[in-house]
Amino acid sequence: MKKIVYLSLILLLLVGCNKKVSKDIEIKNQDNQEEILENNVINEDSKKDNYIDDNPVKISFYKKNNGVYKRLDKFESKVESMKEIGIFSIILSDEEEVYGNSIKNLLKEKMESNPEFSNYKIGFNIKFTLKDGTVISENILKPLNYGSYGFSPYLYAWLYDDINTSGWHSHIEENEFRSDTIMSSIKLMWGPSSSEINGNIELSVFTYDEDDFDDSGNYRGVSKFTTIIERS
Repeated sequence: MKKIVYLSLILLLLVGCNKKVSKDIEIKNQDNQEEILENNVINEDSKKDNYIDDNPVKISFYKKNNGVYKRLDKFESKVESMKEIGIFSIILSDEEEVYGNSIKNLLKEKMESNPEFSNYKIGFNIKFTLKDGTVISENILKPLNYGSYGFSPYLYAWLYDDINTSGWHSHIEENEFRSDTIMSSIKLMWGPSSSEINGNIELSVFTYDEDDFDDSGNYRGVSKFTTIIERS
């Protein structure tokens, strides 16, 4: 009878020990998982916090005025459905005035004097607010077919490569876009629903590489210029 009691006590102790060991292992595994998750969060935060844009390229929109190319900080346009707003051309500069015989030659000269530019691509952003409060902001990183952009039918946009073409030339078709294409100018036109736009339009140009966009797709680099298109 005593042997049975002793055996029962031993079994209870063993079961208790096993339960304790199992519980300790479970707690340890849980702690390890929490530590892994915490480290992942820290690493992701570190990546975001450690982002630094060392892009040295300067870029702005310019328009010829009295024989001088002046930086285009703002532009006025009367809202008329299916009427052209204008063509906005870029030069790799942030100076208020640039002197030269043509904007194409000026851009080529600046490209040659800025070898770092070959490491980056050109992109555009169009941002405006509708009368119902909807904010539309879209990056343009390549040409799309007519009316394919998300800001249609309020605006239409065409992209041009003024460097790799000569004389009169048409906009870049989607199937013509290549790695060596230089999107050097953009033409905007009021769309059929342009009257729904409330306030001004922000037209931006920027140069970028692969890490210059945040998780939401917003450009976060320093090589950027914005022209305000005011509705007259």
